[in-house]
Amino acid sequence: MFRIAVSCSRTHIGRMPKALSKLLWPTLLFILGAGASFLLCPIEQAAVNQQIIGYPDSVVPAYQLRPWLLSFILFIPFLASVIYRCCGTLDRYTLKTFLNSFAICFGALFIIMFLEDIQDNLSDFKESEDMLYLMGKHYLIKLPSLLVFILPYSLMLGLLWSLGKMSKDQEIVAMIQTGRSVTRIVGPLIGFGFLCTLMCMVFNYHWAPYADSQEKSILEQARGIEASEARHVAYQNNDDSRHWYVGAFPAEHDHGEPLKSVNITVMKDDSIVQRIITKNASWSVDARIWELETPLIHTIKEGNVTPVTHNENLTFDWPETPYQIINPGLKPPYLGIPGLTSWLANHRDHPLSDKRSYLTHWHYRIAHPFICMITIMLAAPLGIVFNRRGLGGGVAVAIFLCAGMIFCSTVFPTLGESGHLSPVLAAWATNIIFTLVALVLFHRRMTGQPIYQTLKNLLGN
Repeated sequence: MFRIAVSCSRTHIGRMPKALSKLLWPTLLFILGAGASFLLCPIEQAAVNQQIIGYPDSVVPAYQLRPWLLSFILFIPFLASVIYRCCGTLDRYTLKTFLNSFAICFGALFIIMFLEDIQDNLSDFKESEDMLYLMGKHYLIKLPSLLVFILPYSLMLGLLWSLGKMSKDQEIVAMIQTGRSVTRIVGPLIGFGFLCTLMCMVFNYHWAPYADSQEKSILEQARGIEASEARHVAYQNNDDSRHWYVGAFPAEHDHGEPLKSVNITVMKDDSIVQRIITKNASWSVDARIWELETPLIHTIKEGNVTPVTHNENLTFDWPETPYQIINPGLKPPYLGIPGLTSWLANHRDHPLSDKRSYLTHWHYRIAHPFICMITIMLAAPLGIVFNRRGLGGGVAVAIFLCAGMIFCSTVFPTLGESGHLSPVLAAWATNIIFTLVALVLFHRRMTGQPIYQTLKNLLGN
């Protein structure tokens, strides 16, 4: 009895570390996600509060969602680790094989893109005294945009590599002989693609477009040029009593930097009564007043123009803010969903902007992340091979389809912006077309019909 008890005790003790090891990665990732969320979310909330102060007409709930989405994306690795631990043995093996290939492909593409960007911009950074600071800032801000761009291609390459290897080793055939269908085998991979879709969707909500908008400003700052967020912006206030024309918006205008080369036309009863010209116009966040530097004011009365140059600065309590003035001049590719939503809510009938472009980009922000799911669905049937021809044919078809996706994702949004397609169709057309292609490929793979040879014969005829 004593020996049996000791043996059972030793067995129990030996099993404990293995059970605890299963919880090690989820626990560690949860702690890291919670710590990062604790540090970053208050910073994001402060940025949102600043945005709302400057844009009183913003769609506030769209901006207030940003800290919650940031927190969610920081917990995605924890969520993925929990799902991985809940999977069966074959599912974990499939995921592990894929993740090894995916990590190598993603790392290789990331390094290539990183080195290419450094080669293009290193000469600009060398001109700055704060070279290391600006480089760190540039690549930290650019990271979300880079991830969104690289992820679909990494998924396709990783999937072709891993499934091709499993097919060559007859592991796919062995799984099918256990009673699993092709769809069931690639099910965990589709789940991983769904997590990547969620990640890209969160980045597309704000951080990826913001990264694209800041790249030029940081490079201008490195070259010693005064960085500007927008140039040659026209704006008219709500009651049409003032028309603004701003030559340049400094990148730090939200921190008190003055607007440059400002021309303000004051209207009354559809007639011009004043034209104010100044080199610099500053707005105080606390006092909410405008200060114009030594303005030249042309007063127009009964057809007579009286110019007066003031030697001191003048203040005005106009309600418009720099954020509202710059908003019509911001380009749609540089706006996230909160910015696009606010623009459409406040400037849909603005005479100087085309709403079709903003509406197309709003839908495209939501549609584009699903490319990750579609890539998985395209690559899976091409990576699984049952004959002796090898993976070459599947890779060739995958490259052809990838080029088609890049072409369509460029052409269709352009057609939407020009009005030749509705914004919804322009944003989702690429997804619809290649989802149908993926379903056809899945059907042919599940029924054992050749894919590459059929396409080759079709093109040959």
